[in-house]
Amino acid sequence: MEQAQVKSTALLTLPPEIQTKIFSNLTVTFGTSNLQGVLRTCKQLYEVALPLSVSIFRNTVRHPRGQGPCSRARNAQFLRYILVSKPWLATHVKTVILGRISEHGEDTDSENLSEDVTESELSVYQRHIRFILGQLPSESNNRWCCRWVEDLRKGTSSDAQAALMLLTCPNIQTLLFEKPSTSYHFIRLLQLVHNLWDIHGSIYSPGSDWTASPRMVIPLSNVQDVFHETIDWKGGYTTFSVEGSSIFRFPQIRSYECILAYGHQAAADNFGALPSRSSSIEEITLRSCHSSAEMLKSMLGACKALKKLEISHFQIHSEDIPVKFMMPRDILDAILPHADTLQHLYLNLEEEFDKQWNWKACPERLYMGTGLRQMHKLKRLTLGMQALTAMLPSQPESRSDDTFACPMPLEIEGAARIIDCLPEGLEYLKISECGVMILEQVAELLNVVEQGHHFKRLTYVGLLFSGWLMQEADDLNAFEALRCNATKVRLDMGIQSHNAFYHDLGEGIPEVLKTTRFLHEGDAEELADRDGYRNTMSRIYAPHCRQFNLRSRGASDYKAVWCTWRDDPDSFVE
Repeated sequence: MEQAQVKSTALLTLPPEIQTKIFSNLTVTFGTSNLQGVLRTCKQLYEVALPLSVSIFRNTVRHPRGQGPCSRARNAQFLRYILVSKPWLATHVKTVILGRISEHGEDTDSENLSEDVTESELSVYQRHIRFILGQLPSESNNRWCCRWVEDLRKGTSSDAQAALMLLTCPNIQTLLFEKPSTSYHFIRLLQLVHNLWDIHGSIYSPGSDWTASPRMVIPLSNVQDVFHETIDWKGGYTTFSVEGSSIFRFPQIRSYECILAYGHQAAADNFGALPSRSSSIEEITLRSCHSSAEMLKSMLGACKALKKLEISHFQIHSEDIPVKFMMPRDILDAILPHADTLQHLYLNLEEEFDKQWNWKACPERLYMGTGLRQMHKLKRLTLGMQALTAMLPSQPESRSDDTFACPMPLEIEGAARIIDCLPEGLEYLKISECGVMILEQVAELLNVVEQGHHFKRLTYVGLLFSGWLMQEADDLNAFEALRCNATKVRLDMGIQSHNAFYHDLGEGIPEVLKTTRFLHEGDAEELADRDGYRNTMSRIYAPHCRQFNLRSRGASDYKAVWCTWRDDPDSFVE
């Protein structure tokens, strides 16, 4: 007891800045925060910890499939706290994590708000809304304000609540949200930010003390990181074309990620309407996406200096006009304008499946080719064997019921060899979905590296073979003859199972986790009964599962990775 008192006294003697740094480690985006104990300790520590207690606002519900509506009562409570009770705290909200919002009540537990919104509270909310919307005087904005206030009065629209939260917290840096069920205010707010920045972006300097600023106020001006997702595996994230293109206009955004982006023509048009090289986004991740070459070209064309790009494919079956998924050469064409900045490229194009590309007229588009050498800033490259070499280990499976008259070729005649495609500055190369036919070209690459004339920075070469396609003993043992005599290069080879292949696409839980309890800070939940659970890369609902996936993807032995995670879960960070 005396020792604890001494430590407490020592903590109180530290400067507030040091105390803040210490307590910031108690804030968490997932799980239970330990800040409540600090708030109850003493007045001095209460004043230090109080701003941190609102730094992360999470409004999600437990749901067995990694989705669910956010709580209207939780939204109402938080709005009342940061706008009425302690309005100075609004500037300390840094991270907002929202489940599914809706124009209408969608709470699974049929909750009732603890009390109705009072007229005095509505007056405060209305003042904040009019302060922003009044900057662009128009009759439509006046009607929008009236509808917004009325929806807040009814208390049935989590859409109106979430939009108000984003409108009035000027220093949000991280925004995570599930695709809205229905939305009016949230979507209009994103478009308002887009329009305000288009009009005034060249003269506006974002600031945190926005209530006293006489200049044009643009909400969400400090957002740097945006993640949004859906688990609609049949239709995909169709409205990402509207939300994504608006998010790209956030003035300080650096990182963007979307799960199940469906890039139809509207997406290509919306991103294409953005000024060229106008977005500050440096990292883009499209997981389980189904997008056209035109969409990707428009999206990347809006980026000023792209440093990292991750794309994984998923065949989305939509009632809209089918989207012809981008081919490897299309991806190369889209990234070439960023040859001076792109450092990390990760592609998983589901090469096992025939995407019914129109390749016959231009077979060279089935692989990236020698143009990849122009990406002279590229340091890390992960991609499939076909995308790099134009070779496939077996005939791809068709996911369509229609008979396709022109099946994918196993090899393109005259395709460039690996040593002719890789950029000289590459440090890390991983090739997935391999067959034994790649061994000759990899041996050639390793020989060139050993001689020391090319690829002097290369330190890692990884080959991931498709084990379910290697049935003969000669195939299973052929890669063992490959050796690397260059001391600085690590050669890593493995045989991947079919289950692991799907796991890398973020489409399923590894078997080793299905029979285990998934633990996070004392909060356990069974994954074994989550039959069909596929949202394994969610930052909203499954961040610890996501960390495991990112650490283990591309691995052939999941049990070994699981043991590492079990012994030291904190080591699994992005």
